[in-house]
Amino acid sequence: MKYVSTSGGTEPVAFAEAIRRSIAPDGGMYMPGDLPKLPRAFFNNMGEMSLREIAYVVAATFLGEDLDPSALKKIVDEAFAFDAPLVQIADDTYVLELYHGPTLTVKDYSARFMAGMLRHFSAPGKPCNILVATTGNTGAAVANAFYKAEGVNVFVLYPKGRLSRMAISQVTALGENVHPVEVGGTIEDCKRMVDAAIADSSMESLGLMAANSINIARVLPLVSLAFHAAARLDNAGVDASKAAFAIPSGNLSILAAAAMARRMGLQTGPLIGATNANGTLGRLLAGKAVDSVAQPVRTYAPAIDMAYPSGWPRLLNIYGGDTGAMRADIAAAPAVGDMEIAYAVNLMRQTSAYTLDPHAAVALCAARRAVPDAAKLIFATGHPAKQLDIMTRITGGAIELPVQLTRFMSVRRHPAIVPPTLPAIKKVIMNYN
Repeated sequence: MKYVSTSGGTEPVAFAEAIRRSIAPDGGMYMPGDLPKLPRAFFNNMGEMSLREIAYVVAATFLGEDLDPSALKKIVDEAFAFDAPLVQIADDTYVLELYHGPTLTVKDYSARFMAGMLRHFSAPGKPCNILVATTGNTGAAVANAFYKAEGVNVFVLYPKGRLSRMAISQVTALGENVHPVEVGGTIEDCKRMVDAAIADSSMESLGLMAANSINIARVLPLVSLAFHAAARLDNAGVDASKAAFAIPSGNLSILAAAAMARRMGLQTGPLIGATNANGTLGRLLAGKAVDSVAQPVRTYAPAIDMAYPSGWPRLLNIYGGDTGAMRADIAAAPAVGDMEIAYAVNLMRQTSAYTLDPHAAVALCAARRAVPDAAKLIFATGHPAKQLDIMTRITGGAIELPVQLTRFMSVRRHPAIVPPTLPAIKKVIMNYN
């Protein structure tokens, strides 16, 4: 299968080239040239399949021409080495826990998948420098996936004053080939620095690659999660074809992946693009202009604090630019504010003895508004302890730290501190090359 740019201005490329480039020469993001329908036999057997098995079928659909089956299976098995259980929290509401990996976030699946692909396709002895902009979850997952990888440097850019203590610890504690960079700006500044560095021809020999969701290797593995969710719902006696899938939506990578799954034959109820106070998705779906250089509002759900979602061109690509067709699949509920997030977290603790993280709380609130009478599946993208400071503020009590997080607390290294400019990040990169 060939991969095409969302901007449509360059020739299709093979998967390995799409990963390496991250961004197409015309500035677009890569997408599969085709979204093939999965065979009926797959859907008939999906309920009996594990997450790994589902992920392998989906990956083989996209990459069967690029990797031999044994190599692909090894990469998938390592990326999906931990399950995503379904938990019922109310009569009509279920949570898919996507945070049982090494850094307790859904990003572990896609970061480990990307790392496996790069190991497979990289030429020996050629430098590889990974850049990632983060508000916490992505940086930790990417740093962990590439930690101690031979010949690879990882530069984790994060905005000053916007990460929790826990999130900072996860990107500063590792050392070795992981280099934290504190940027005196916002997450939008960090993303622009990553894009500008990769586009800079003077650093072409350094093998710069983006590990944010702009890289297609970060999106493809997420498609399997929608199929897995439907299979688990059906096994629980819930008709997945009528259930709403509520997805915390910042850069829209999981939402885009779920939309891809629908185009590949998965039947679900509406996809709910759940947003916090930034609320950009609703304006985009309504065809309204959005400032692409606006600054995000700071909220209790920082992983989706995005003023302009970088994944929007992918959604447009999936629906051929037809926002009307997009709205038939995707509902953007009204933006969810911090007071609603706090209320939802505390209500579920009281009524169901279940603790949602703030991002899952956004999804719950959005789903209850959009489809009050339908079955709801909440994509829980991070463990509550990932937002320790915010959760303590919301609940007024302690949140137990899983062992995956306690190992990051004893050591903390100083990051490079830079202004939000291309020359500043170039200097940091050159220090390690």
